[in-house]
Amino acid sequence: MMQITVHFGVIALGLGAAVCVGLFFRMGQVGSLRKQIMELEREKMQDHAEILQLQKQLADLQHSRSSQQTPTPVVPLIEKDLGAGDLSKNKRASQ
Repeated sequence: MMQITVHFGVIALGLGAAVCVGLFFRMGQVGSLRKQIMELEREKMQDHAEILQLQKQLADLQHSRSSQQTPTPVVPLIEKDLGAGDLSKNKRASQ
């Protein structure tokens, strides 16, 4: 049987190198995700600003329409014949 001798320092060095590589890899992932989050937040803010701008335009348009409308015309329920005249006008019920 053959014996393999490995120095404890080599194992510690390999373990430390693996930890450092994993740490740098994870830092890269976190940085990339942070950039992506910032871009999404910026896009969200722009979308909200656009929605608010459109709502303001709609409110202004509705306000301008409501202020420009003329009063509602009064339409009689019973149409009177203008040529015949109203025979019951100015008469009392007892007459």
